[in-house]
Amino acid sequence: MSPLTDVEISRAINALSMTLREQRPDRLDQTHAEEIVLGALAHEPKLQVRATGPTSGELRKADDGRLVATVQREDGSWVVERKLRAGESSWALPQPAHDQQRSSG
Repeated sequence: MSPLTDVEISRAINALSMTLREQRPDRLDQTHAEEIVLGALAHEPKLQVRATGPTSGELRKADDGRLVATVQREDGSWVVERKLRAGESSWALPQPAHDQQRSSG
């Protein structure tokens, strides 16, 4: 399995957020949320969904358990908030822009 990328995190969060907002469930179904995330990640189990209450949950990295996002129903709407920023990860390291790499080589 390839390492989790920032793009994959964004894709999974977006898929979960949009699906919950469209379907408007009263409770967070951990199994269904996990299926949504797996689908966004081409069925590679890089992220895990964990319900923390009837209307709340967490999205965590499967390899080390770090918190990636929180899921919560607030005032009747679902909110998925990213907690792991790209700069806080070991896999999102600053790199020169593509043109800079070419001119320096």
